Amino acid sequence: MTTKRWDFRDEDLRRYSVEIEHAVLTGDRRIIVNGREVFHGGKFFDTGGEHAFDLEGHSARLRIGSTGFAYNYTLVVDGLTIPPEGATIPRAPMAAQTLSAPATTPMPAATAQPVVAALAQGPDHTALKRVALVNRVRNGGRWFYWIAGLSAVNFVIFVLGSDTGFALGTAIDWFLQGILEELADPSLGWIAHVVVIAFFAFLGLRATAGAQWAFVLGGLVYTLDGLIFLLVGDWIGIVVHAIALFAIVSATIAVRQLRSTPVSGLLQS
Repeated sequence: MTTKRWDFRDEDLRRYSVEIEHAVLTGDRRIIVNGREVFHGGKFFDTGGEHAFDLEGHSARLRIGSTGFAYNYTLVVDGLTIPPEGATIPRAPMAAQTLSAPATTPMPAATAQPVVAALAQGPDHTALKRVALVNRVRNGGRWFYWIAGLSAVNFVIFVLGSDTGFALGTAIDWFLQGILEELADPSLGWIAHVVVIAFFAFLGLRATAGAQWAFVLGGLVYTLDGLIFLLVGDWIGIVVHAIALFAIVSATIAVRQLRSTPVSGLLQS
């Protein structure tokens, strides 16, 4: 669980506190403003995002970004980025309804103008690009789940007495099993399979969350695994490994592009 907190005040010396609790493994998030929860949710495939909320008349946005190795958090209030050491923000603007007579209705037309302008611009291509990149990252990360799952199936099939298996599964666990049985006890060979399966399952968890290191590490290990298939001349396994590695490399590139792509083009204007 990662916790980040900002304490600041406005020109009237009113104090504010904004806190986020982020479970990076599950994607669950809580945003607490002055001791009151204003958001609780998230998603398992967590690649960052942005949350907008009202701060007693101030417009606030809390942005969550991923560097591939860690998450970073930015709080923006009325266009001002709040540093960790705090800041003084301008006082909140007066409510629009106190400045206008109840009988007049100029606000709907004024409010509609930005909406019409946004619709005239067509779809937000920046947001669409980001969605496509996120999907590439998730799809690439899911390959690690497939590798872990089919490696487990292969091990179960072997225990049941069959010598067939899925080509997407790993061979490195059998290599490690041989080393473990040679150096320790033959009855401990199953540990190698459990470690490899858990390793790729954990990589899937982090990769689908946008961790670039998970793609790099997993890609290198799976490349070594493919070399074992190459040494034994299993061409079906080599082809399947190549397909999986292509998806993993593509997702790694998408993570780098995602880091340089803003959340929305409209938010930057």
